[in-house]
Amino acid sequence: MGNKISQWLSKTGIAVLVAGMAMVLSPDRVRASEEVVFTYGGASQSVSVAELESFAKTGETSAALDFLLKFGQQNPFLMRWILQQEFPANTKLIYDLLNTAPGEYVLSQTSNVVGTKSERANVTALRGALVASANDDSIISLIELLKKYPTEKVYVNGKILAKVREDLAQFVEDTNRYVQIPVSFLTY
Repeated sequence: MGNKISQWLSKTGIAVLVAGMAMVLSPDRVRASEEVVFTYGGASQSVSVAELESFAKTGETSAALDFLLKFGQQNPFLMRWILQQEFPANTKLIYDLLNTAPGEYVLSQTSNVVGTKSERANVTALRGALVASANDDSIISLIELLKKYPTEKVYVNGKILAKVREDLAQFVEDTNRYVQIPVSFLTY
């Protein structure tokens, strides 16, 4: 059992090292994502990372982004807030956590929503983008993650994202219901 874990860690470490070297040694145009392609079934719409960054900063939408927000029935204020969120992150801790079985599972599930068109090496690319995002300023944001994704285009599966959003909303609602009961005892 210990030998299998050691082999798995060795292979994962090699994959991360290769992805990291590819990001460092490749030209800038390949190293950073420039475009996000939102897919929903057979439909797709591209938005540049620059458009998303501008929207996050100013609130102004491009025609493509405006279409996406309306098509997806998304609240622009909420989407802007999501794009603006920053999370403190220690690069070594992120790297170590993402190279555990639970971290690998989270990356695998996330790569079903965000990834490459071919869906190959999504986990490695996502891990590399997260580590690269945290590396320069110890902060991770969605915009920075998209910019650091190691392919020119990042694909976001809108169907799965909508399902995740529904599941998350239900989870939050259920959690609030169960958390409010003990809190009500504290207020008396």
